[in-house]
Amino acid sequence: MRTLLITLAALFTMMSGLQAQNRELALQSGDKIGLTVGGIPPEDAQSINHIYPVGEDGSISIQFLDRVTAAGVKPSDLARKIESLFKSKEIYTHPSVTVSVDAQGGTERLVYASGEVTKPGPVPYRSGMTVSKVITSAGGPTAFGRMKSVKLKRNGRLIRELNLSKASSTDGDVLVEPEDEIVVPN
Repeated sequence: MRTLLITLAALFTMMSGLQAQNRELALQSGDKIGLTVGGIPPEDAQSINHIYPVGEDGSISIQFLDRVTAAGVKPSDLARKIESLFKSKEIYTHPSVTVSVDAQGGTERLVYASGEVTKPGPVPYRSGMTVSKVITSAGGPTAFGRMKSVKLKRNGRLIRELNLSKASSTDGDVLVEPEDEIVVPN
């Protein structure tokens, strides 16, 4: 029975990690995306396959398609949308579209650490980032930080209160999302 429980716990941990890795974030204005289209003439690929900025209006401008809404759409969904547009407008019959977020091109997502942390302010978001990693990235708690009641806020609303006062606590392993705020009270 004990072996079964250990095996189930290991599988659950592994599945949680995979789920976090496969989580796509919706695009937003200011993001830069890489667009690659295969299955089209080489001269067209040369003029279409580029890095595209998502404009203030939330769209990108692609040759032959004009403006395509990208903000609020996950990269894999945007790829399917572009493929569908090429087909429905009878521009290409079998395009294969890949959309990737261009991390080198300035696309940066942030989380925020506030309250009793050494360096309050924005922290670069990384996939799989947890509450405890945000606090560590912000220099750790100050001497006055109450780690028993750390708050995770999303869109200004309290999502969860965490007890991070013990090193063995699993509360700190809660995944954060871009724009989340971690508050360490005094």
